[in-house]
Amino acid sequence: MRVVFMVAEKPSLALSLAQILSHKTCTSRKGSNGACSVHEWEGKFRGQHVLFKMTSVCGHVMSLDFPGKYNNWDKVDPVELFSCPTEKKEATPRSFAC
Repeated sequence: MRVVFMVAEKPSLALSLAQILSHKTCTSRKGSNGACSVHEWEGKFRGQHVLFKMTSVCGHVMSLDFPGKYNNWDKVDPVELFSCPTEKKEATPRSFAC
């Protein structure tokens, strides 16, 4: 059976769309990372019987931050922030998104 895979912007939107498109017949399960659910139902797409799968993205994968010495807003001239280095970090390391 063919699969039609759809990704929504937020988990709540994925659930709402899946319920609407499936006429409230979708089943839901946690995805492999445990953070985002996968909603599934069967139906017709372009004349073929298919399995629909709807999921979502979950938050931010990466974040960009200033090193520690630039985090005290009372001691740093804001102009320095335009040229100082930045650190790229995994936003939520326990979500296994990366």
